[in-house]
Order: sequence, then C-alpha cells, then structure tokens
Amino acid sequence: DVIRPVSNPLREKAGFLVLTGNLFDSALMKTSVISADFRRRFLEKPGSEGVHEARAVVFEGPEDYHHRINDPSLNIAEDSMLFIRGVGPVGYPGSAEVVNMQPPDALLKQGIEHLPTAGDGRQSGTSESPSILNASPEAAIGGGLALIETGDRVRLDLNAGRLDLIIPDADLAARRAAWKPPVLSNQTPWQQLYRENVGQLEGGGCLEFATAYHKAAEVLPRDNH
Repeated sequence: DVIRPVSNPLREKAGFLVLTGNLFDSALMKTSVISADFRRRFLEKPGSEGVHEARAVVFEGPEDYHHRINDPSLNIAEDSMLFIRGVGPVGYPGSAEVVNMQPPDALLKQGIEHLPTAGDGRQSGTSESPSILNASPEAAIGGGLALIETGDRVRLDLNAGRLDLIIPDADLAARRAAWKPPVLSNQTPWQQLYRENVGQLEGGGCLEFATAYHKAAEVLPRDNH
C-alpha cells in the first residue's frame, strides 16, 4: 500500500515528470507548478503541444547567475532557457537549491515571471518554478550539462519525457572529447571526503559506502571512556 508498482500508481499524473535525453540520464521536472501562463507561453504551440524549443543561456553556479543575469549581452529573451551547472552533489558540493532562477529584470517588467530552467542541483519544495532538477550525472563529473554552451538550441518534449541539445552527434562527441574535469576546491576535509564518496541525485545523492551500515542502530556503539 505504500510502495506501488508502475502498473498501479497512487496517481496517474503526479507532481513530477521524469525526463531523459542527451544532456542527462535522468532529471525531474516539477510539473505540479506549471501555471496557465507558463503553459500558454511555452507549451501550447499549435501542432506541437507539450514541446518547446529554446536558446540556451548557461551559468556556472549561482554566483555567476547573480552576476550576469541582467547582462544585456546574453540576449535573454522569452525564447531562452536558463541552465545552471556545477551545483550537484560533487560540484557544489552537496547539491544546492538554486535551479529555480528568475528571468532578468527586463522580462519581469514585461510580466514574464518564469522562464524554463534546468540544472544539476535542486530547488525548494515550496518553489513555484517548473524547473528541471536533479540532472544526473552532473556536470562536474562529465554529465551532458558540462557540454552545453550559451547560444545552443534545446528541445523540451514533455510528451516523450525528453530534453535534448539540438546538435549533430559528431559535434557533441567532439565537445565530450575536449572536456576537462573542473578543479574543485575543498573548504574542509569533510567536503573532500564527501566529494570522493557521494553518489548522484538519481540515486539519492547518498554516500555510496553508507548502504553497508543500514543496520548500524542494531548494535550499541563501543564505550569511548
């Protein structure tokens, strides 16, 4: 009654949609907060309902987003999709609640309160942004988000459950071959240990070795006095 099979879900259409594509193996979109305005702007093109093509604008973490979101040279418009990377379990570390990015001030003044957004981090459960979250594998370990560039075209298809970078396979392979892992700076030894052992959000973002200790509470710890 608690854990149900796919054939007998608690709800046919729940609050999240699982996505895949050439940018990640899995991600979640918070469909429960898709507003009528968001649907009208991005998901109701006649003949292509539920499908949206956009120009990507990429940020390297929340600091970069806050610094550049109002930069006119980015040409952020209604047909843009905002991406943020480097905010997953390894990259941040710990997976930050920063994917629900607001549009630039110029669009907010036009009444455009949300743009499609995606990232390898999380967002607050109370956020009303229909973001694409928990992209796994994350950019910091070579996931597809590491390869996307500002100006690329992307295609979101909610009917097929996919988000794809529109690029020839050969070009994507060339980007992957040229990719180099980022240099990550640890502020504490605990961050180093965490980064070395944490899994991806598709598996819960847990310390991978910790599953061997799920019965730890059954044994009293040794007296340390």
